[in-house]
Amino acid sequence: MTGDFGTPVGLALQRRFMRHVVGVYCDFREHGQRSQVVYTAFVFSVDDHWMLITAGHCITDIEQVRARGGDLHRCSLIDSMGEGAAHLHPLPFAYDAAHPMNIGRLERIDYGVLIPPENTCQLLARNNIEPFDESAWDAEPARVLDYFLLGFPEDLNRLQGERVNFRASMFRVAKYDERPEDFPEEDPAIYWYGRVFENPLGSVRGCSGGPIVALSHPNDQGVSTYHLIALQSTAMGRDIKGMLMQPLGQLVRACQAGTFNNQDDEEPQEPAPRD
Repeated sequence: MTGDFGTPVGLALQRRFMRHVVGVYCDFREHGQRSQVVYTAFVFSVDDHWMLITAGHCITDIEQVRARGGDLHRCSLIDSMGEGAAHLHPLPFAYDAAHPMNIGRLERIDYGVLIPPENTCQLLARNNIEPFDESAWDAEPARVLDYFLLGFPEDLNRLQGERVNFRASMFRVAKYDERPEDFPEEDPAIYWYGRVFENPLGSVRGCSGGPIVALSHPNDQGVSTYHLIALQSTAMGRDIKGMLMQPLGQLVRACQAGTFNNQDDEEPQEPAPRD
């Protein structure tokens, strides 16, 4: 087992993983009422093109606020939770300029993608944010020591007017070899199932869109590697379902190469270009 959470080793591992994770802070105004939400996302790249990945239903949540007449008054990225971060204040984020989109026509396909402008990517990089690139998402270690879920649990965030306090967390997860009965039967090729080992919060609400990471056993030199496996989509108690990231990476790569073959004979849809 890796170091216990709260120990120097556990906290160092969390901060290492959090170099890839950002919170998307949204400040809404809706019919005279103010609400604030932090969504979990992570930086993902295909052929050096950066994207922010979250759960598709998080993007739908924002669309629904606007459909009710609400306004996204302010949005920023929380990029200071990883090791080496030098700037502690959230980074202002032009949400609509990132072309938020859902990938997939069915509700159960829960990928959400944003394409940040180039200057946003540069500012994230200056704060030591790095993407999960092909070396992380295109393979899973043969021998996994532990799985982890990263995110911004709702129970840890204190959002009161201009006084906001953000906290990230890491949860150890055990992989299920088969789908738990509580989850509906769906295509197993794009889903990952697991169970949170210990969670003093009682809920992982707020971690939707967070990465599920596999840490390998150390090699002969004592070095472990880690790999991006899935994004967390749904939770039922301590059981969680994730969307596998390798299929999404391969789809984006095919779209960028112009080789995606839509079964309905529609024109391939290129990812939105960065500004």
